[in-house]
Parts: sequence; structure tokens; C-alpha cells
Amino acid sequence: MLSNSLHNHLDESLAELSLLLNEEDWETADRLTADLLLDAAVQNYSGEPVLLPEPEPRRRPHQPHLTTDALAGLPCQLLHAIDDRWQRASGGHFGFSAQLQIYAATLETIDFDPALRNWSTPHPFFEEVGWLMLFPLRPIGFLRFYSWLDFDLEAPRGHLPALWYWRVPRIASLQMGGLLTGQGGAFGDLARLDAMMLRLSRCHQLGG
Repeated sequence: MLSNSLHNHLDESLAELSLLLNEEDWETADRLTADLLLDAAVQNYSGEPVLLPEPEPRRRPHQPHLTTDALAGLPCQLLHAIDDRWQRASGGHFGFSAQLQIYAATLETIDFDPALRNWSTPHPFFEEVGWLMLFPLRPIGFLRFYSWLDFDLEAPRGHLPALWYWRVPRIASLQMGGLLTGQGGAFGDLARLDAMMLRLSRCHQLGG
């Protein structure tokens, strides 16, 4: 059972998210979205309510990240609440629902075998939502640096939210070919992408 203080904190954070999205402050809204998901994941792990510090620091040492297990356990109610706000503010252009639709559509229409682990052939989802760092001569599967994402409605559909995926430990960034910059400049982590999409699909089926 969530405490009243945690309920109040979540309500306040969701109200802030709505405000940011309605003001089309997409980047700040993306950062708050990632923090809300991380907060829920930490709570699931510890079994205790965990409140984000105030004011929220933008860069914390040893920043937790959303592992495959954490993504698989995200509360459906929270995912729906966040998604609804992104959809409403963007006219369906951004949000988890848009990302899930694109993910499912690419798997249905594009021949892609994730078991091949061919880094030069990235998951088609990454290209569809505009996350890839495309080179003129070779569309290798490096992801764009976070600051290079497009925080406006001119971005491809499903481009945001994105920070939930970009935040990874520094060592993981290096292992994926990155430059200690999260997913930016690194190859995509297919396991985490699949875990999030599976969770979104499951929550959609449950309807709550």
C-alpha cells in the first residue's frame, strides 16, 4: 500500500509533467519522465517508498538505470498515466503508445533477426523514431547523443520520451561502444528495448 506522502508526491510530479508537456518543454518533460520511472523501479526493488530529492538534481553520481528486470516490473498504472499525458500534449505524436505501435509495425513489415546481433544492422525501430546517428556512407547502428535528439514536434513520431533508454552506467556505455555518454554514441541495447516494449504490450492487454 502506498503511503499518502508517496501518492501526493506522485500526483505532484504528474501535474508538473502535464504542465511541462503543455508548455512543449519536451526535454525537461523527458527528464522528469525518466526520473518517475527510475523512482518506481527503485521502489519495486527496495519494497519501500522512495521519493525523489527536492530539488531534483539533473546529474547524480552512480545514477540508477532501468535494467531489463526493472523495465519488466514497471507499474502499468504509472506507464498509462505518463503515456496519456505525452499523447494528449503531442496529439499522439509522442508517448509510449506511439513507440509501441512503431515497434510492432517494424517487426511486422521489416525482415529483422535480433538473434544475429549484427551491430551494423540496428533494430529498425531506432531508425523509425529517429534515434540513429546516420553517417552519409554507412547507416551503422550508433545512437545519437542525447543532446542531439530533436525536442520538438518536427521530430519523427515516437522520438520521445527517450531518456528512459539513454541512461545506462558508464561501464555499460563503454561496452556498447559508447563514450561514457549513456546510449549516446553507442550501439542499441536490444534486450532493454524489447523488455520495455514487452511491458508496454502487457500493460496494454491488461488495460491498467
